Amino acid sequence: MEFSISRILFLPFIPQPASDYSTVYSTLLCALENEERYGHDACTVTFDQPLYTKAREIVAAAPEGSDLSNIVIRLGGFHLLSSFFGTFGYIIQRSGIKEMLSLFYSPNSLNKMLTEYAYARAVRAHTLLHLTLAPIISK
Repeated sequence: MEFSISRILFLPFIPQPASDYSTVYSTLLCALENEERYGHDACTVTFDQPLYTKAREIVAAAPEGSDLSNIVIRLGGFHLLSSFFGTFGYIIQRSGIKEMLSLFYSPNSLNKMLTEYAYARAVRAHTLLHLTLAPIISK
């Protein structure tokens, strides 16, 4: 099996506000340059949630078949999990699980946990749910 040694490097600093479309566009162009320089087949760029939306808009507006239109934009791991917790909270709203969790958490904390804002508490709550419900479901 063939392999090559890779390394992680910092990209050049872009001295512009991160939330500007021009900054996100410059970042995407820098990623494309690195893709070509190192001979990669695909260009994947990861952004946090606010910048992810802008990057998706830029890539979607690029002409079909252009290098920019072939970039894969990913949502960062933290924001992906936070979004998952928010989605899960929305789905279980009327399932009784919220009432069960209210035995351990205050109503304000619980609302934040189920709407993406209290990540660490949400992880703990989901772990408690899993440990409680898995044995019952597996019977």
